[in-house]
Amino acid sequence: MTGDGPTTLRTCYGFFVPLIFMTELNMISKAVINAALARMDDSAIALAGFHCAFTLYFSIASGTEICTLLTLSYLRSKRALGRLLRFMAAIVGVPWVIAQFIAFTSLGDWLFATFFNVNEATIGQAKLSTFILSLSAPVLVCRSICFGLLMRAQRTICITYATFARLASLAGWLIALPLLLEGAAVGTGALVLCMLTETVLAAFYAARVYAALPATGEEPPNIRAQWRFSWPVMLNTTAEMGVVFVVSIFIGRLAEPELALAAFSVVYSLVSLLMSPLRNLVQTAQTLVRTDNDRRILLIFTAQLVPGFAAFTALLFLTPLSGFVLADLQGLEPVIEAYCAPAMRAAFLMALVWSFSAVFRGLLAGARRTGALAVSGVARIGAATAVSAVALAHPDANGAVIGLAAWMAGFAVESVLLGHRVLGISAGSRAPRGRGYR
Repeated sequence: MTGDGPTTLRTCYGFFVPLIFMTELNMISKAVINAALARMDDSAIALAGFHCAFTLYFSIASGTEICTLLTLSYLRSKRALGRLLRFMAAIVGVPWVIAQFIAFTSLGDWLFATFFNVNEATIGQAKLSTFILSLSAPVLVCRSICFGLLMRAQRTICITYATFARLASLAGWLIALPLLLEGAAVGTGALVLCMLTETVLAAFYAARVYAALPATGEEPPNIRAQWRFSWPVMLNTTAEMGVVFVVSIFIGRLAEPELALAAFSVVYSLVSLLMSPLRNLVQTAQTLVRTDNDRRILLIFTAQLVPGFAAFTALLFLTPLSGFVLADLQGLEPVIEAYCAPAMRAAFLMALVWSFSAVFRGLLAGARRTGALAVSGVARIGAATAVSAVALAHPDANGAVIGLAAWMAGFAVESVLLGHRVLGISAGSRAPRGRGYR
């Protein structure tokens, strides 16, 4: 299912480039939703409500991203799927139940008021949006399995096709849903439905890969072993949205919390749009690295990516194009545009820290040595907390700038910790049957 030859730079680009389009289109989805909400009445409340719900829900549910890595590591036969599905259902079920309490009880009022310091109107929109987002739970599991199968088969272009379908459907949902919903719920509803569209097409492509699997073969380990592999990765993945959650708590204490949260939501979506293809270095490393030389090639490949991503971001936000992107494309009101601009001028620095954080995570996941990921995930949140706490001492500070600085600090700390761990690993200690890097 995967190539057995040595990994080359051409192999890396062939695997990674389709995933760039996939991730960019995913991030465009959130930017499009923000642009649609920015054009509504009471846009600051709609944007803040969407941001609060998105941040809180995916903070508690982001561990479900382990499903793709489990598929890459253990789905080697048709028989293996059942055991993996049972484990994945348990992982997804817990955050789904928590989301129902947030959406339908006073727990949600307390959480959004306490952590984000938003008003009653924003809380109402955020609670409904949390319920809508929880409907994505089975979709996320199915999509993760499909993407994992396609990655193992190195058919990443099929993932790009599915994501094109996602973006195409999003426009239709954003037009249709205001007939039924309003405010932030329009954004979350459109997000869930376009994810469903993407998953249906991905399943069509992945079915052919699944059909080629042997009926029996290498079995996944028992639940305890799966958990031992998974929990550090889940903790690390939770840190992704956990950082955003922590940042939002602190900037919600600024003098104008709705403005700070709305602006940080825009900055987060734009920086993610530009930089999040780098997150695919996790799966690239896990799939392609089998020897020490493969690791060397992948690190060279990563170093080649950084200047390109940094230069493109600098071109957009260190030139007059910044006003076009923020005001014309995003449709931001002048006050929100001015609030976002300083943070976006520094966004190009994210390329370095995000890229190496991701590639080191992928190398350790491929080695099935995930314990260090738990430590680095906690350290990432700790670094973000230390930086964003500036908001408590300076209530008039720019929340978007604080948020971006805290986000980058988290990735920088993680890169240092995991880089040190990777240096101590050699290819010869790979787990099953000597295949791959460990």
